[in-house]
Amino acid sequence: MWGVYFDTAWHRTVGRDTFFSLPHLFIYGAGFLVWVACVGAVVLATRGRLRDLGGIVLRAGPVRLPLGFALCGLGTAIIVLAVPADLTWHAVFGKDLLIWSPPHLQGVVGGAIGALGILFAVAAQKGRGALASPGRWRLVMLLPFVDLLHYVHWSLAHYTMFPWTRTPDFYPYIVALTVPMLVVAAARAVGAWAPTWAGLLFFAAIVVIDRGLALIDFARPAVTPLFAGPAVLVSLLYARWPERRDAAWLGAVAGVVYMLGFVAMEAGWMAWVIGAPWPLGRVLGGLPVTLATAAIMGWVGWVLGGFLVASGAPGGPAEVFGGASRARWMARAAVLVFALGLASTYRPQVFGPPVNVGELRLEAARTFEAQEALFWGALIDDDWPRGPVIDVFSEGIMDGIPFPVGPAWCAADDAQLERELPQVGFTLTVNGESVDLARYPMIRVRVPDGRACAWVGVVSRGQRASQNRFVYTVTPAPGAPAVRVEATAVFKDP
Repeated sequence: MWGVYFDTAWHRTVGRDTFFSLPHLFIYGAGFLVWVACVGAVVLATRGRLRDLGGIVLRAGPVRLPLGFALCGLGTAIIVLAVPADLTWHAVFGKDLLIWSPPHLQGVVGGAIGALGILFAVAAQKGRGALASPGRWRLVMLLPFVDLLHYVHWSLAHYTMFPWTRTPDFYPYIVALTVPMLVVAAARAVGAWAPTWAGLLFFAAIVVIDRGLALIDFARPAVTPLFAGPAVLVSLLYARWPERRDAAWLGAVAGVVYMLGFVAMEAGWMAWVIGAPWPLGRVLGGLPVTLATAAIMGWVGWVLGGFLVASGAPGGPAEVFGGASRARWMARAAVLVFALGLASTYRPQVFGPPVNVGELRLEAARTFEAQEALFWGALIDDDWPRGPVIDVFSEGIMDGIPFPVGPAWCAADDAQLERELPQVGFTLTVNGESVDLARYPMIRVRVPDGRACAWVGVVSRGQRASQNRFVYTVTPAPGAPAVRVEATAVFKDP
């Protein structure tokens, strides 16, 4: 978890870096340790060394595959395979991409499969060995649920980076596709108050991460949404009807109750804390689909929770679901429904025509973060400033933050910058329309690698969904060859 949030903060604070950046070492180093543990369990099980092993054990020839450990190994392998996919994606499309890119989501899927694998492994050891203590078993069961909440939180992307971009329809819909399933599964498999405790543990973890990032002065995500808030309602529901814990209808109702609490909580947060209240009409317009989705995903959580219970039951899934055939069909239906739900989140962006200079609402700026600037992609390019043409790709959500669009020149130190800057010439065209850069001040910005830079201080305060071409020419000295930067800037709706 620390590595994932640290990596996002690193990109927002330091910028893009090599594969061997410190956050990547946290992510892949920890992932490697988990993979070793899970594969080690498969090896020991195959050699007959795990005599106290519970749960479902599959076979592939002579290899014994304990379900939980096999899933865990598969999930971490998917994360590792996301690395070449991510490098290829950046090579083809550019370095500045959103969290919602296929390689990033491949990593999320791999992490979620790994966490589910650990859940099944722990569930299967209920009352066995090191997890013979009921209290210890419940605590260890909560931790993979915390990890799954972390994947949901991180996958909410700009909604958790910049809370004011949260929409009253699509944002709750994404939450409805994921969190109700987790809280219902936790309530059925661990106990009525497990959803609340998992939410509180996640909140504690995200606060610790937030404080850690603050200490090193890195950009931080929001600690909200507070998943534990609506989870209390689910816990109360299951505590009120403990005898109905295994009823499918209770899982569906719990999903609806969770999302009613979530939407109410977030609407209040947006109105009273963020100061960007959701329009009531949009809230009510999106609520029916959100609640229907929550009910369906509550049922999926009921199925998942049932299989977790079955991992530690003597009769396995057949005992819990009333027959082996019924259990198989439940599993297939739940996986299919969840896959269709994820597919439904694909919303092709509708782009308007390229913006004109007037729409950008350009204004002078006295300060900004270099990493937020469009031209930053050129300064960190391996060919800067030697290449005659440098391609930059920037894809971002319109989130209300002023977008720096001016060019820059950098030198090794302040003295060198002062000698070179008077000779440097800049031009900029936006979709073929010239921008008069002489109207804007030159500001000094020291970038993370230590270079002293002078930036044309111009920011855009207006964007709309569009694909745009920013073309810069930077002439180091009169008569010297110019460097041409061709930047594609894609603005997307939240």
